[in-house]
Amino acid sequence: MMLMDISFSCECGERIKETVYVPAPNFMAEQNKDSASQHYEEISCKSCEKEHEVLVVNTFSAADCYVISDGDSNVIFGMPYFPESDYDKNELAWLIQSETQIDIFQNHIKSVEKILESDIDEEAYFSLLVMLYGHVVAAVEAYLSSTFIQKVTNSEELTRKLIETDPTFSKMKFTLKEIFEEQEKLKVTVATYLKSLIFHKLDKVKTLYENVLDCEFGDISWLFKAVIIRHHCVHRAGYDQENNKIELSVETLRELVTRAKDLTSLIESKLHPTSLTEFDLSF
Repeated sequence: MMLMDISFSCECGERIKETVYVPAPNFMAEQNKDSASQHYEEISCKSCEKEHEVLVVNTFSAADCYVISDGDSNVIFGMPYFPESDYDKNELAWLIQSETQIDIFQNHIKSVEKILESDIDEEAYFSLLVMLYGHVVAAVEAYLSSTFIQKVTNSEELTRKLIETDPTFSKMKFTLKEIFEEQEKLKVTVATYLKSLIFHKLDKVKTLYENVLDCEFGDISWLFKAVIIRHHCVHRAGYDQENNKIELSVETLRELVTRAKDLTSLIESKLHPTSLTEFDLSF
């Protein structure tokens, strides 16, 4: 469940500050324009008791808030966030501090390659391929997400670049007091936002890497296709929407693994050009 802090002025002059629920976008949508989810909420002014109807709209790219009962009321709202727990704080701290993204990815891939060499009963092999396919795509997504978060949150220059180029941040409104408050927790705010991004929406990921890290992926049409197949693997156990069995083979998995390794090697060579180890090169 995501929340968002908002504030706006009532007709009586009272400044209303509340926390509202932010609905998840429509994950089944193929395009941003179709991903909007809406949530209506009634907020009462403590001074005059007037009821205000608030509308929260969330899409893949951004969340917006409006007071629809008062026409053009100016709403100041912050970044959507998940209620923090100790687990959330520890995970965010790990994402910000960890520099082991490529090692984790490589370990996942090595495990997949070993499993593909195993002697598995033919009848059970399709189920194994379904699980491995989803695992490889998830490993790529996790690498892209954690690498971007670690790189950006540990650089003031890159954080500024993200804030200036990403429409979600440019739409946010803060009071002068809130600007200083946000400045103190900016790294966590950025990490929280990036963690909540749908990283298998590759058009968004590709744009972020290009605009912020100056890292171009080249042709990743194979990965767009892989994400669709992964959806069939995860949500329908290897069958498409027409209930047809998807085509998977050891060769399909090996090709996916090769492309995934090539992509991560490309990114590592651009982000860490002087730190490639012998292990990295032999991978």
